[in-house]
Amino acid sequence: MRTTARTLLGLAAATAVLAVTPALASPASAATLAAGAAGTAAASTTATTTASHDYDDSWGPYYSKYFGHSRAMAARGRVWTDDSDRVHVGGRLYDRYSPSWLCGYVQVKFENTDGDESTYWAKKCGSSGYRSFHFASDDVDSAQVRVCYWHQGEGRTKMCGRWNYVYEADGDDE
Repeated sequence: MRTTARTLLGLAAATAVLAVTPALASPASAATLAAGAAGTAAASTTATTTASHDYDDSWGPYYSKYFGHSRAMAARGRVWTDDSDRVHVGGRLYDRYSPSWLCGYVQVKFENTDGDESTYWAKKCGSSGYRSFHFASDDVDSAQVRVCYWHQGEGRTKMCGRWNYVYEADGDDE
């Protein structure tokens, strides 16, 4: 996303320089360049979007919301399908720089075409190392991941990040 924004800003600056400098380009060619820049930006956005939906690849890192001045919880991993079309979501959960009463917590939610959901979770307490996780489900239309803190004293999640889609089935299978 930062690369796309940087590319758009660079193209806008180049277009502005050419539009202001009549010796380098006429107003008509500046307008043509601006239209081409917009097309290039749209093409690069499309390419970025398409590449980010390659589900046999890695995802993350995803974070919890801030606690104090840091986002201590992070998860990253992979999603893939096996020969029987079972969807697998695996990864590592890190818990860094958090107080002892908060732990890292990752939730993985699978949803089928009927809207039925199944949610799995993994928890990691302490700042050393990581915890690996792996969940799999059949008949999956989508899979999402979010990262939270787990409050040990209250026994519940806190400061969860947003749900991130890591897998969506193609609609062409029907």
